[in-house]
Amino acid sequence: MTYCVGIKTNDGLVFASDSRTNAGLDNVNIYSKMFTHDVGDRTVVIVTSGNLGTSQAVYKSIEKDLASTSGIMNLNTCKDFEQIASYIGSLNIEHSSPQGINTDNVLLGSTFIVGGQIKGQNQELYLVYSQGNYIRPADSKPYLVIGEVKYGKPILDRVINPNVTVGDASRCALISMDSTLKSDLTVGPPIDFAVYKKDENKLAALKCLNPTDDDYAKVCNQWSDGIFKIFNSFPRFDWE
Repeated sequence: MTYCVGIKTNDGLVFASDSRTNAGLDNVNIYSKMFTHDVGDRTVVIVTSGNLGTSQAVYKSIEKDLASTSGIMNLNTCKDFEQIASYIGSLNIEHSSPQGINTDNVLLGSTFIVGGQIKGQNQELYLVYSQGNYIRPADSKPYLVIGEVKYGKPILDRVINPNVTVGDASRCALISMDSTLKSDLTVGPPIDFAVYKKDENKLAALKCLNPTDDDYAKVCNQWSDGIFKIFNSFPRFDWE
């Protein structure tokens, strides 16, 4: 399984994804689920959850299309992010149904969060489903999560709104990821982490974080310490 989050604020975008692909007592593998394209007039970040074979095939097709000189659609030729979401959706459908395989009772699809900005246009964030269709997040809750969402979502619901700073959104994303790591063995490090600041036309940060790295540990340890401090400050019941 996996956990990925994308957050859109008024001043930037934040993305985080784990790297675990298999989990068990003796079977743990890692594979990056983040794809970044930071070229020319556009910055595009994609994270994925679902069938790993499909996700890898979609990413490889994106790279192949970018390298092609035949004029086919790619991330550089899409006119806006809605077209980018549609393009990724079409690749998802193509690779979810490989020839010669009966997929009637087998789930081979993946889900993608894609976001970024094209120069002169607004920042965008989309969720692309395995069926190829896509949605934007709600204006009041401008974030998207895929994979094992139940452990990391509560902090996002409490903190994230359009006016939160991109720095606070980044800290919230790491805490959300840390909460999921602590509760679900199928989600694991390292954490791919990307930050884009509005209208800068380049990524402000792109890191692969382990729980012991300063950027990750300081935020998550302080959060954990704060929870214990507040918990211990609660008033006692009269029957205690």
